[in-house]
Amino acid sequence: MDTTYHSNIPIETLSLLDCDVRNFNFIHPIKNIFFDNIDYIRKLDASGKARPCILDNVERSLLCHTCYLGFDQFECPDCDNWNIIPHSCHSRFCNACGVKYAKQLAAKATSFCLDCPHRHIVFTIPEELRNWFRQDRTRLNLLFVAARNRICILVNRSLLKKLKTKQLRNTHYIFKDIPVRNEFGMIATIHTFGRDLKWNPHIHCLVPELVYSQKTNKLKMFHHFNFSRLRKTFQYQLIHLIIESGGLSKLEERNRLYKEHPKGFYVYAKSKSDNNDSNNGKNIQGCINYFIRYVGRPAMAENRITEYNKESKTVSWFYNDYKDEKRYDVTDNVINFINHLIIHIPDYHVLTTRYYGFYANASKKTLDKVHALLGIKKNKNYSRETRTKALKNKLNKFRYRTHLIDSFNRDPIQCKCGSIMQYTYTYNPLENSKNDRTYRKRCIDEMYKMRLRRRST
Repeated sequence: MDTTYHSNIPIETLSLLDCDVRNFNFIHPIKNIFFDNIDYIRKLDASGKARPCILDNVERSLLCHTCYLGFDQFECPDCDNWNIIPHSCHSRFCNACGVKYAKQLAAKATSFCLDCPHRHIVFTIPEELRNWFRQDRTRLNLLFVAARNRICILVNRSLLKKLKTKQLRNTHYIFKDIPVRNEFGMIATIHTFGRDLKWNPHIHCLVPELVYSQKTNKLKMFHHFNFSRLRKTFQYQLIHLIIESGGLSKLEERNRLYKEHPKGFYVYAKSKSDNNDSNNGKNIQGCINYFIRYVGRPAMAENRITEYNKESKTVSWFYNDYKDEKRYDVTDNVINFINHLIIHIPDYHVLTTRYYGFYANASKKTLDKVHALLGIKKNKNYSRETRTKALKNKLNKFRYRTHLIDSFNRDPIQCKCGSIMQYTYTYNPLENSKNDRTYRKRCIDEMYKMRLRRRST
């Protein structure tokens, strides 16, 4: 939201006197849609039909980059010009904050990923199981466990034959307590949506095409991914975990899943030859950017919204079906559109990205060994110090000023006269209050009243 201030008016009275110079039409269509229909979200929350995280994330995103969250002021030393940089909301539902968060997360992942081809694998579930996961979202953890177990079995097939079936069934994480095994690496993230915005939870995984043998302290390449075994074993692992959690209690339900899906649940793990393809294992940065891009922002990119008609209360948008890559244009009621988006807001404290094997935080020493062995093989320095230094340089690019310069070729603190503005002070309206629902409601209601007042004039 663009905000202009009068320098001769105290900051405490700006909210009442500057309504004629504020622009209350958001440039972001998703924010516009939710700002116009915030009462609908509040009614859902009051009736208990919406999870608490929905209203909180929507309200925080509406206040993002406004004076209600505070700002930093900069003044030019050579002229009387000045500028303010508003604070952001850090919400999972905010496109602006989400894009930056996803880039930071991708930079961190790139810093420790091995310099070798990676395989992008997608584990999906059939329609019959989707509502079961939506009824209790903590069940989504089972998708991570099933995907992790499937990759662990894949790289330890020789060890699997030596163990008894009962040993495997009694273990939630397969091979977790067995020291002599082939160690793999995996980054997994969950998407709860398809391109058509329907509830379709699935796991995206990034797996390096090499494994580390703890017994021999050596690396070996691992390129062969048997699709038939991937699908069937993932199907078995997931159904076993669901039964363990109290689901699929009837034998007929389990048999129906095996009967209707004789080839297993769909798994995508193809390796592409195009080096510019984001799914290509050699383009590790492209792979990471692809499956992390929706970790911290809404399920839909704003450029897919073609029109928002406030009078007819409709939203027009499009999507490209992954089956035929054809474009499908959709015109939906604004309430239905909102319902499609808010079901994909993750609950509080849910880790949508997780790390397994030697990519896990608890296996940093193992990862250092793997990097050292790979460095000897490629005659390169992959030490932790080198990787940490490279990560720091990447993260510096995502600071507010450098991020704007790189993204839009615009320096936010450069004056029109060419000088660099100097920081003067920070305005923090939350210093003596909390950014709670009462505060956010008061701010949004004030914005709405000023918007109506401006229209009437």
